Amino acid sequence: MSTERDQLVCNARDCFKKIEGSAWITSCSHVFCAQHGKDAKLRQTAAAPCCPACGTRFRDELSIVERKLNSSLQARALLLCGYNPEVVMEIANNAITFWNFQKQQVCANLERKVEYYREMVCTMKRDGAQQKTETEVKIRRLEQQLDQAKVKLRELDDERQASKNRFGEPSRCVKKRKPDDFLL
Repeated sequence: MSTERDQLVCNARDCFKKIEGSAWITSCSHVFCAQHGKDAKLRQTAAAPCCPACGTRFRDELSIVERKLNSSLQARALLLCGYNPEVVMEIANNAITFWNFQKQQVCANLERKVEYYREMVCTMKRDGAQQKTETEVKIRRLEQQLDQAKVKLRELDDERQASKNRFGEPSRCVKKRKPDDFLL
């Protein structure tokens, strides 16, 4: 059973999902999930077939092939039986080169993600600082308006007190009635 760090990931842009079961492998050492591999294989019949990851032109139908990843070790070993040891070593060398290239792809993708998130954090910090400044300005403006309203309220209260002292307690106004109002 392979560990998570031993799994291949799709080299299609913005995919990078872990590949399980079968993979599509190109002659330019790229690997694709089932969906992107089938799409690339279908495009291979087009006038200018090329790798979706790097744009390398496919030369023949073996430029992209599907491989089962979960076959047993014994089944994989049998595939090499009968070959000259030099051929087996060349195949092993190609496999190691492919694996190292894939690990480089994963590292490059992770570096792109780290850089993207760093930029996001910087943008969020800058926007947050700007919003904080704008909010502080609004708070100061509202505090000034509140202080002005308090001053105005005190002035009005002082005027009311002054008029109360000058004229006394306001009396109730009684409507003057005309003599006709009493006749019904």
